[in-house]
Amino acid sequence: MKIAEIYGLHYKTPKVGESTILYQLKRNGINRRDPAAHIRKVTDEMVDEWVRRYKSGESLKRIAGSTVSALTVWNHLKSRDIKLRDRVEAQIQAVRKHERKPFLGNNTEKAYLMGLRYGDLDAVRHGRAIRVRVSTTHPAMANLFQTLFSSYGFVHRYPREADFTGFEWTLEADLDQSFEFLLRKASVHELHGFSSFEFKFFLAGLFDAEGTLSLHRKKFGKSFEFCINSVDAILLEFIRVRLSDAGFHPIIDSRNQDPERLGYHKEGRMLRLSLFRKSEVCRILQEVHPKHPERLMKALLITQEFCSNLAPMREETVQKWVDLGRSIKQERDEFVEEARLSLLATKSLRGGLRSRNLG
Repeated sequence: MKIAEIYGLHYKTPKVGESTILYQLKRNGINRRDPAAHIRKVTDEMVDEWVRRYKSGESLKRIAGSTVSALTVWNHLKSRDIKLRDRVEAQIQAVRKHERKPFLGNNTEKAYLMGLRYGDLDAVRHGRAIRVRVSTTHPAMANLFQTLFSSYGFVHRYPREADFTGFEWTLEADLDQSFEFLLRKASVHELHGFSSFEFKFFLAGLFDAEGTLSLHRKKFGKSFEFCINSVDAILLEFIRVRLSDAGFHPIIDSRNQDPERLGYHKEGRMLRLSLFRKSEVCRILQEVHPKHPERLMKALLITQEFCSNLAPMREETVQKWVDLGRSIKQERDEFVEEARLSLLATKSLRGGLRSRNLG
């Protein structure tokens, strides 16, 4: 009938028109198309791609394009036991500005993120998304956040005022619901289920969030110290036991926190788990691999300049350590200043727009 309409042919009924067109096509040697031909041409590779695109949030109509119908895509997805979105969710996916991809990491990547969650990384439910957020004055942490989450969703960055440094940057990303495991900090009971290999990745994430490498004086010279700081006594005791079982000799001590640290008076104690022995500091840095750029630079300096040398620490190594600390501080100060200038520019722009609207 579409052919008849295009050429302006009119018949008593649509059926008469269809029969007439088919008769003329057949008379001129043109065979009728098989309505199921496009279904038989669907390959496994095509369906694999449809599955990937559907899981990434694309609609059936968009996946089908002009090649096949949305119903064909739907039937093949069902044959793969793919859980189809309801109509409301599909509409939300269609209008979403930024694509969200499901978490596809293995158990070690998940363990690392669970360790990072014990630090400044925050996660809340935001509509149908899992919003992860961190506020920092260190460009290294901002780069780490970007590296970890940019492949799963869009990372937004904005400046804000801060109590201690004056200004800082907040980074956040809205992620797929497969990141629900970040909504709360894992209990120690859950952490007991980690294999020794997974535990090292968890410890790496925790170290990137709450760890430090520091230079301290010993009785016969200087050495390095591996520390993890936390107010969670149960967590540190769990780590102490796991490290002790692996042949380490960790020590847990505590110190009073500044009662005015939060802008109001609140007393508290900070716990610290430490490794002091040279052999153990070197070993932990070989087995637990940080991803935080600052931690990584310090770890590389220690392993290359300190661990590989049987003699006492050289003054050259101490100077490299001091220079690295100065470089990190300079980058932090520049990052804070960048946040200050960006926030001032934003406020100035908003003020200008407000004045224009009032005028």
